[in-house]
Amino acid sequence: KVVLGKQWYQRRVRGGVLLVIVFLVIARSRKSAQAIKSRFDSVKDKANSWPETAITEFDPRTKIRDEDIHDLKERLRKRIVLPNLQEPEKSPYGTPATYVNLVADHLTDSFDFGMVTEVLCQFKHFKTVIGDLNLHFIHMVGSKEKKSTPILLLHGWPSSVWEFHKSIPILHKQGYTVVVPSLPAHGFTEPPTVTGTTPAIMGASYNRLMQKLGYKKYVIHGGDWGAIIGTIMTYMYPENVLGLHNTMNHVSFGWRTVLQSLIGSVFPSLVYTTKQEIAFAHPMFDMSRMYRQFAYFHAQSVMPDSYGFGMVDSPTGLIGWIGTTYAIASSARDSSKSIMDNLRDGIDAFGLDNICANTAIFWCAKSAQASMRIYYEFYWNDISTSLKCLKIPNVPVAMSNFPNEIIHQTKFVSGGIFGNLKQYNYHKRGGHFSHIDNTEAVVEDL
Repeated sequence: KVVLGKQWYQRRVRGGVLLVIVFLVIARSRKSAQAIKSRFDSVKDKANSWPETAITEFDPRTKIRDEDIHDLKERLRKRIVLPNLQEPEKSPYGTPATYVNLVADHLTDSFDFGMVTEVLCQFKHFKTVIGDLNLHFIHMVGSKEKKSTPILLLHGWPSSVWEFHKSIPILHKQGYTVVVPSLPAHGFTEPPTVTGTTPAIMGASYNRLMQKLGYKKYVIHGGDWGAIIGTIMTYMYPENVLGLHNTMNHVSFGWRTVLQSLIGSVFPSLVYTTKQEIAFAHPMFDMSRMYRQFAYFHAQSVMPDSYGFGMVDSPTGLIGWIGTTYAIASSARDSSKSIMDNLRDGIDAFGLDNICANTAIFWCAKSAQASMRIYYEFYWNDISTSLKCLKIPNVPVAMSNFPNEIIHQTKFVSGGIFGNLKQYNYHKRGGHFSHIDNTEAVVEDL
C-alpha cells in the first residue's frame, strides 16, 4: 500500500507539472500571437503612411553597361593564380579553385553578355519609389479577355529576376499577368537607404506595388527569401492574397517544427504520412552537412558588410562566395562525392550560362554587399522570432517539393501553419532554383 501510494502520488505530481507546462506553453503561444500581430500591424501602419509616387519605365541596359563588363573581364584576367590548397577537388574547405577558374574563364573568354540584356529586354521593366525603396519590377499584363489573375513572383538570395526568365513567357502566354520585383540590392532595385528594411517591410512594399498597379487581389509565388516574404505577406494581407505557392517549404522556425522533426527522426510514422515524406525528411538531416551548407547564413546574419566588400571589389571573390551557391543548391550534395563533382552536377542542372548571368548582374549592380543585409535584418529585427508562431488559417496554400532543395518542411508540419493547404506535390527532379532546372513542373504546379 505504501509503494502503490507513493506511485499514485508521483503520478499526480508528474501530471500536475505536465498540466502547468502545457498551460504555460499555451499562454506563451497566445501572448506570442498577440505580440506578432502587433509587430506586423506596426509595419502595415508604417506602409499606410508612405506617399504615392510615379511609375517610370526602366531599361536594364543602363545597369549592365559595356564599361562594367570590360572592367569585370580585366579584373578576372589579372587575378592571381589561385592557390589550390585542398587535395585535388576533394577536401570540404569551401569553393575549390577549380570551380572559380571554370566560371571566371567562361566569363572572360566565352560568355555572351549580350544574351543577358537581350533576354531581359523581352520584358517590360519599371521603377517606382515605395517607402524607402527605389523598386525595380517587371510587369507583363495578361489577356484582358481571360480576366487574368495577377501573379507576384518573388526570388531570394543570391538571385535576381533572371531566375524567372524561362517562367515569365510561359505564364504570360497562358494569359496571366506577371509582376516580378527585384529584391533590394539584388540587381536592379537600389540598396536600402535606411536600416531596418526587413522582409516584412519588403512584403508591405510589394503589396503596395500590387495595389498601385490596380491589383487588389493577387497570387504570390516564392522561393528562398521569396517564400518567407510571401508567407509574411499572406499573414499581413489575407484580404489581398488569393493564394500562396512556395517552393522552399521551410518557413517555420518554431519549437513545433523542431519537436516534430526530432520525433519524426525516431518514429517517422508519427509525423510523416507518406513514403515520399520519409524519403525527403527521414532520417533527420546530416547536421555536419547542414553546418557546412549554412555557414554563410550565420556569417551574413552577423557581419554581412565584412564579407561584402570583397565581393564588390573582386569578381573572383564574388564567384567564390555567391557564384558557388547556384551550383551547389542545384546538386544532390552527395556526401560520397567530392565537392567539385557535386558542383559539376549543379552546373549541369543550373547551367554555366545561368551562373554567369546572375553573377554578371550582381557585379554590374555593385550591390552584393548590401544584398546580404537581408539576413541581418531578418534576425535582429524580431522577424525570425515572429515566424515561430505564424498561423495562416484561410488563404489557400500550395507547395512544390524538389529533391535537391536545400531544406524541407513536411506536409504534417506545414499543415500546422497553413490551415488551408490545398496542394503538396513532390517532383523527381529539381533543386533550390526550380524555375531554372525544372521550369515545366514548377509552372504547372503554380
